[in-house]
Amino acid sequence: MFDSSPGFSVNNLLAGLLNIAPAFKQAKETEIPKTEVLQCKKCKMTIHQFINVGRFGCAHCYETFKEELTPLLKRVHNGNVEHHGKVPERMGGAIHVKKKVLQLKSELQTMIADEEFEKAAEIRDEIRSLEKEIKKEGGDKE
Repeated sequence: MFDSSPGFSVNNLLAGLLNIAPAFKQAKETEIPKTEVLQCKKCKMTIHQFINVGRFGCAHCYETFKEELTPLLKRVHNGNVEHHGKVPERMGGAIHVKKKVLQLKSELQTMIADEEFEKAAEIRDEIRSLEKEIKKEGGDKE
C-alpha cells in the first residue's frame, strides 16, 4: 500500500464517498457522445478538471456547471440546492419561531390553493399558537 504507488488525495476520497465520479461516468455512458466539452468561459476549467481537483477555478464555474452540480448538491444537502443559513441556538428563540411561522404561512397558502381546508385550518391554528408564543416572549423582555 505504501510502496511506489501514487498518493491518494483527499479529493479522491471525497469523490469516492460522494460517488461523484461514477455518477458522471454513468451519465457519459447513457448520453450520446458530445463533441464539445463543457468549459467555464472565464477560467476555462472543464468538468473533468473539477472532478480531479475537487474545487472550481472561479465563481462563474457554479453557473456553468449548474446542471451537473444539482444532483450532487441534492445528495449532499438532503435534497436542498439552496443555502438558507442557520441561526445560532443561543440567539435562536424567537428567530426560530418566526422562521417556522413564515414556513407555515407558505404551507397554508399551498393548502388553500389545493382546497385542503382541513389541513389549512390545522396549520392556521399552529400559526396562531406560535404567534402567541412570540408575543409572550416579546412581552417578557420589555
